[in-house]
Amino acid sequence: MNEERKKRGLAYSKFLTAVAISALLLGSDNVMATQTVSGNVPDIKELLQTIAVTGVVLDASDEPIIGASVVEKGTTNGGITDINGRFTLNVKPGAILKISYVGYQPQEVKATRTMKIVLVEDSEILSEVVVVGYGSQKRENLTGAIATVDVSKTLEGRQIPDIGRGLQGTTPGLSVVIPSGEIGSDPTIKVRGQIGSIDGSSTPLILLDNVEIPSIQMVNPDDVESITVLKDAASASIYGAKAAFGVVLITSKKGAKSEKVEVSYSGNFSWQNISKKMEMARVDGIQYRIDALKRAKGTLYGAFWYVDETSLERAKEWDKTWGGKLGVNDPFVYGRDWYVDASNRKFSIRTFDPYDYMIREWAPSQTHNISLSGRSGKTVFNVGLGYLDQNGLMKLAKHDDFRRWNGSIRLSTEINKYITARAGANYSKRNKRHAYATNSTTADPWLYLYRWDSTYPIGYDENGNEMRSPASEIHQANTANKENNYLSFNVGATLQITKDWKFDIDYTYAGEDQIWKKTVLNLQPLIHGRLPSRDWMVTVTKYTLIIWEKWYQQVLKVLCLHTA
Repeated sequence: MNEERKKRGLAYSKFLTAVAISALLLGSDNVMATQTVSGNVPDIKELLQTIAVTGVVLDASDEPIIGASVVEKGTTNGGITDINGRFTLNVKPGAILKISYVGYQPQEVKATRTMKIVLVEDSEILSEVVVVGYGSQKRENLTGAIATVDVSKTLEGRQIPDIGRGLQGTTPGLSVVIPSGEIGSDPTIKVRGQIGSIDGSSTPLILLDNVEIPSIQMVNPDDVESITVLKDAASASIYGAKAAFGVVLITSKKGAKSEKVEVSYSGNFSWQNISKKMEMARVDGIQYRIDALKRAKGTLYGAFWYVDETSLERAKEWDKTWGGKLGVNDPFVYGRDWYVDASNRKFSIRTFDPYDYMIREWAPSQTHNISLSGRSGKTVFNVGLGYLDQNGLMKLAKHDDFRRWNGSIRLSTEINKYITARAGANYSKRNKRHAYATNSTTADPWLYLYRWDSTYPIGYDENGNEMRSPASEIHQANTANKENNYLSFNVGATLQITKDWKFDIDYTYAGEDQIWKKTVLNLQPLIHGRLPSRDWMVTVTKYTLIIWEKWYQQVLKVLCLHTA
């Protein structure tokens, strides 16, 4: 029995020696995959049922690829190519080899004893064309800080009103902040958080097809083909001082690649609501004021509406009896909701939440986009139309909405192998109807929303008269209509002088008009409040003078005609 064990051990030692000698004979220039061998006979037999695969991995120019990964599919058996692009592996008969290398498309091939594998460059990585200035380059040739936005993931299929909101969180170093929740507001774009002045007014240069545009909202998201962000100061060498804080390059779609006409449409209907509702202090808010009043050794607090310890107790009784039972349409009743003391001071014991009176729970929004693209011979074209309609959350406003119309056309034709002509145009119209227009920022109803305490009445009194409140100011406020019209058109040509040398000629015209329309104030009778603010009176006076001036000019014309 001992002799049999000695024979088996001797056979096993001879096998390990043979494996070691084989490894030495292969040489240091080749990489051999190692396998773990257990001490039993069946594993040895399995190891012997393999074939030795020798191969070389090259690129399209027949240059060896150093460090390419070669792995037997479904196993951990593998290695990397040496300085000559060669590899050696022991694999099972019929095995599949996976070959991969950064910047090249991976391949799977069936293993043979002698192999030659040619890897193809990954065009999406190494051959990616990046727009830089008045031309384009391969990413592999660039040295500046440049980021390319994946348009298909960022813009397509997302319910966004503009490109700026779609770029949020997509690119490192690119900060997009929405300054307010107001519809139609322009996003604030910063590259690497740059601040050019004390007021932080620096913004990157925004270009559409190499033409500067005043707002990123002028571009329809469905018309965008690519977006490139130039982050460093090197962009100033191309575009000048305006590009000191970065450049956002937007290129539009040019046309179809095949001989056909393609029509596409996208649209959506949605609703928006306020992201967070602040809970208004009710009776507990009155309690807080009375506690503060005691610390200040006072007994009475307020201006138009007052609170004291007596009104606090009556407010607690009102809350037990009427709290949660009265709605926005219930009038403000004397005796039940408020009273007057011996000094003719008004005390409100009913509490109000301005949110219920001023904020619309759901505001509708809709977008529609249609594009037409095609190719006919050597001529390509693309036409895009877009429409956006958003409603604001201000419930009582006469107008609170934002509308945008976009239109674009692109045309390119190859005259001959040396000359390609092109033309294009962009049109954008934005119309923002403000809920409240005034010369004073403190009169903004959004500021008034939580400025007054809950005892200040909102709504109507028992006689049906509207009481002075932020809600009533919205009813009677000046309204403003801000309209922005933008138009640009471009004609140009490309001269292909040699294979690697081309000359571009372009002429561009762009213009923008901004129109403000302000509605004259129409005052309504109010009670329990103040007289109209000075800003309102100034507005009424200004428009009265304008009307008088126009009438006076007409009178002078008539007099002059009669005199003549």
